[in-house]
Amino acid sequence: MKLDEQLALEMQRLDLAGLIRRELPLVTPEGPKITIGAKELINLASNDYLGLATHPEVKREAIGAVEKWGVGVAGPRMASGSTALHGELELALATFLGVPDALLFASGYHAATGLFEPLLTDRDFVFVDELCRPAIADGLKLSRARVYSYRNRDLEHLEERLKRSRAARFRVIVTDGVFPLSGQTADLLEIYRLSSRYEAMVAVDDSHGIGVLGEGGRGTHAHLGLTERIDVVTGSLACALGGGAGGFIAGKKEIVSWLRQKSRPHLATTAVAPSTCAAVLKSLDLLRTEPQRRERVLENAKIFQDAIADHGLWTAEGEHPAVAVLVRETAMAQRLTDQLFKRGVFAVGFCYPVVPEGQARVRAQIHVEHSKSDLQRVADLFAEVAKR
Repeated sequence: MKLDEQLALEMQRLDLAGLIRRELPLVTPEGPKITIGAKELINLASNDYLGLATHPEVKREAIGAVEKWGVGVAGPRMASGSTALHGELELALATFLGVPDALLFASGYHAATGLFEPLLTDRDFVFVDELCRPAIADGLKLSRARVYSYRNRDLEHLEERLKRSRAARFRVIVTDGVFPLSGQTADLLEIYRLSSRYEAMVAVDDSHGIGVLGEGGRGTHAHLGLTERIDVVTGSLACALGGGAGGFIAGKKEIVSWLRQKSRPHLATTAVAPSTCAAVLKSLDLLRTEPQRRERVLENAKIFQDAIADHGLWTAEGEHPAVAVLVRETAMAQRLTDQLFKRGVFAVGFCYPVVPEGQARVRAQIHVEHSKSDLQRVADLFAEVAKR
């Protein structure tokens, strides 16, 4: 059988199992409600928690940057040059997070895949939480390090792994700051305690924490009072920071300086558009001047969690607006999202192998502009469809 014939057969199997992913035709911008085709839906599938991607001032700054710099720099910064906006945003991100330096990447995925390969060899050991974002897993595959996973937020299991790493040259503990498939935060206090005991560096992907948690939206480290402990943080500009695309690595100057010279996604990928830099710079300013956005989205998340709990459904005990409703069975998650869509709610289900078997879930990403009535309606629909 030829490759294309085999792929056609596998696609038929996916279709019969109801597992085909289809790109839905957006008619309106991202927001608390969206229109897909001719259908308006309450939107529970956007990373734009604070609504900054459509904020008038953010759009104005992006448009101004397009007028000055065009739509892009048409190449990697090392080859085509770097605008003042790139350097300004890197400095602003480093200052915002309380670290010495930061480096921009074309996407959060590029940041995650560009971190480990330049730093680690086959003499190094990496200990990674099993529910870390897939981009982190891909980045680790590109490195030659020995990779050992530990159960999600199970730090006894992590320490067991660390105890067996006497042969390691360097040790690295890798975790998400906020796990976007549960909304729970990592126990960074204990992780840093273990890192001191076993002389390990800590790498945290805080794509979903930055902008939402901590004083001024400075992320999970600030939320837990651990800013001074940061070794390296990766993040996305396309979540709460409203940039639409882009990512970064921030942390110790020695690490970031080396990555600036050696990280292939930085050296070989077209740079973040200047308009994105301008948009995120304005978003960072708005986090300071409009703190009510963070307060409101966290309040909305609590309203939704309480409404779901009133119906006897389970959500993880997180403080984040990514709220996971556990349904356990893969088929149940698929049916639930399908029925919610028919009733005017757009949410995404996650099943094995993205999450462990028996832990299928539907994620509701709460938006700052969701109304209390819409949140209650969604909770009622979750319960109605789940019981059916």
